Amino acid sequence: MTTTPAPTVYRWRQPRLARGWEPVQLIGRMKILAQRDGIELPKTYQLIRDIYLWEHHRADLPAHVASLLGRIFEHPNPFGTGPITHLPTKAVRTRGR
Repeated sequence: MTTTPAPTVYRWRQPRLARGWEPVQLIGRMKILAQRDGIELPKTYQLIRDIYLWEHHRADLPAHVASLLGRIFEHPNPFGTGPITHLPTKAVRTRGR
């Protein structure tokens, strides 16, 4: 008898998917807020990579990016309790770093 593995759930991806947003739409909102606050963000292609790695539990996001996500998702920390100071620790080290 074989068992089917449970589907992988990426809970950090759910707030974006619940709104029906593509990563680029999330990044567009991040850029608007960052510009208002005078925060410089990386290029869009780098943000897409960073968001992908973070959503799949493979990399952290800097605190200022995490703060923007909290504001976009209208909660001080949509990923747990308490204010965002950083987002979850890397589950897997990537590219030998």
